[in-house]
Amino acid sequence: MRMQNAAICCLLLSLCLPVQSQRRLGFGADLSKLVILGDSLSAGVQNFALLDSQQPNGYGAVIARQANVPLVLPLVPPPGAPNVLQLKSLNPLVITPAPGTLPPIPRDYPCQQPTNIAVPGITLQQALTDRPSPNPPTPVDGWLDIVLGFPNPLGSALCGTTGPALTEIEMAAALKPTTVIEWLGNNDVLIPALTGELDSVTPLLDFAVSYDQILDQLQRTGATILTANIPDLTEIPYFIPVRSFAESVGLPVGTVTAKLGVAPRDYLRLTAQPIALQIMSGAISGPLPATCPLPISALPGSGVACVLTAEDASRMRGVVDAYNFIILAESELHGAYLADMHRLVDEIYRHGVQIGTKHLTAGFLGGLFSLDGIHPTNTGYGILANKFISVLNSELGTNIPPADLIAIAATDPLVPPIKP
Repeated sequence: MRMQNAAICCLLLSLCLPVQSQRRLGFGADLSKLVILGDSLSAGVQNFALLDSQQPNGYGAVIARQANVPLVLPLVPPPGAPNVLQLKSLNPLVITPAPGTLPPIPRDYPCQQPTNIAVPGITLQQALTDRPSPNPPTPVDGWLDIVLGFPNPLGSALCGTTGPALTEIEMAAALKPTTVIEWLGNNDVLIPALTGELDSVTPLLDFAVSYDQILDQLQRTGATILTANIPDLTEIPYFIPVRSFAESVGLPVGTVTAKLGVAPRDYLRLTAQPIALQIMSGAISGPLPATCPLPISALPGSGVACVLTAEDASRMRGVVDAYNFIILAESELHGAYLADMHRLVDEIYRHGVQIGTKHLTAGFLGGLFSLDGIHPTNTGYGILANKFISVLNSELGTNIPPADLIAIAATDPLVPPIKP
């Protein structure tokens, strides 16, 4: 099977090599009808919620503002979908969902047709096949209804409109875009890693087929296409390296590994850290239990393994690398322009980022990731936006000014010093 997958990737890459030189002959990009499609990273999710006060800080909205082009967001009223996480206390650390219930019509402007149609939680196959429907059975279906179900078909009676239920990719084509930013594929490996269901990662061949179908459909629109690859999932603060945890508590790695029953290169999932702190303080005895609480109720399952082992982390990196090879090959084959988010996040993980007088890091509450340990802060999204802007400017000859990260960080509530 590995040889077969490698052969598929090599074939894809060989096919697209001549395409690259042809693609580079194009100049300019028409952003007058910009469409964003993807998952929660493209939807502007923060603190594990779609919420109207957060969505305008997503990278798509930032790009649109910098380019002075319209982008319609599917704004969700408080308390968000699901209820937005709030920081109640720093010492001890207390993070809780906001109280309240989402209104029956879960959009601020349900009769507006969004042009940011990214659906949180969605995988490649779901982007190709899943459509809005009443009584959504899963959280992903619920998000899909919110984003794609209004104004049609779920809001037809309210809005006096008619239209079919469309998948995310069908909707992108129906919007007749001039430029598309597509960032899909993260959840095909990220959700299995978050939940510990590692065997549920999308098989490599299925990923390649779905990605090819998505870009085929987008290419037929005639739009300029930007794609992005998948970051190393172990570089988000949802996963805490055991060595980093040992450093944070001021103890030798050997002492920590012995008490917790873990290996030095393992990772603690987010909800394992409070338990680990209790063990290290002597409040409870070790080792870590096999299962820890889910950090976010919208994730599938009732619990999650406390530890991502070094072996499993390596396996997940291999999956990401293989997916990224396919994304590169398919992007070249379809004349799309690739934003290397994998390299960007890796550089930030290793070195942090200096913004004015502030040095921000990829650690939890380090200023770049929100309270869920998965999605960026306002500042993090600004950095992602500037990466896409850089690709547009360098590859297509646009002249879009980058977002002012110093100004964004100055008003970002999750950039240190943080006040609960």
